[in-house]
Amino acid sequence: MFNPTRAKVQLKLSVNRLQMLQNKRNMLAQQQRKEIARLLEIGKEESARIRVEHIIREDFNTEALEIIELYCELLLARFGLLEQMKTCDPAILEAVNTIIYAAPRSEVKELLQVRDQLTAKFGRDFVANAMENKDESVNPRIIQKLKVQTPDPYLVNRYLEEIARAFKINWTADPQMDHQLIGTIDGGFIDPINHSIEQPMRPRLPEPTKTQSTTMDVDRLDLLGDLSSHQETSQKAALKPAAPSIPPNKSNSNTSNRATASPAKVDDGLPDLEALTRRFEALKERR
Repeated sequence: MFNPTRAKVQLKLSVNRLQMLQNKRNMLAQQQRKEIARLLEIGKEESARIRVEHIIREDFNTEALEIIELYCELLLARFGLLEQMKTCDPAILEAVNTIIYAAPRSEVKELLQVRDQLTAKFGRDFVANAMENKDESVNPRIIQKLKVQTPDPYLVNRYLEEIARAFKINWTADPQMDHQLIGTIDGGFIDPINHSIEQPMRPRLPEPTKTQSTTMDVDRLDLLGDLSSHQETSQKAALKPAAPSIPPNKSNSNTSNRATASPAKVDDGLPDLEALTRRFEALKERR
């Protein structure tokens, strides 16, 4: 039987436990980064690659815990809907489904108690659908972050470069290997937001010319957002000639002029989701 008081208590305990796990994993990740930097310094690159894959998986799990924490806080803020409505209100549908889906895949025992309360509230069929994501109401980022998979080799290289830069180690990835890994694995595109692999819907086109290949590589690098400000400036300059042609439009022209004249925004370290999405779609069209 659904117990509102117990459900609220378990949600609060889940938030506290999720925060503790995040802090613990961040501390461990910092120690592991130091060890990887030492391995790079003494030339043990293969050992460093194996260890950095573990860090990447831990980072994904930490991001998933952060998202789950936000959903628990959302249910607490809208607990009235959870308590009074007989069916799941659309305002909390994604939060409820995501918590049910993530509970057995996380290390937080309190989430299992929350799932039991949600089962008593909405029924076993509702929970079964959420576990299998039949209604596609689970946050797709949670599905991707909790998926067990080998990290992308290109992402491994970027992690190693960032660790070497942070600890002032003179190390860079092999340029030839990097060129082969840029943006794709087995014909799939790297999702610039989630670092996931997305298979293209169309068959692969003939190999592009050298100029087109260079432009595409620059665009993919920019999508991942792991380059320095100097590299980002050169990428934007290289990207302009390859931009798709747009029919003459006065409003578009004015907007473009204003964008050119306005000073560059300060980079706060967070990607512009809409801009990345538009450029990712443009990349797939050129592909």
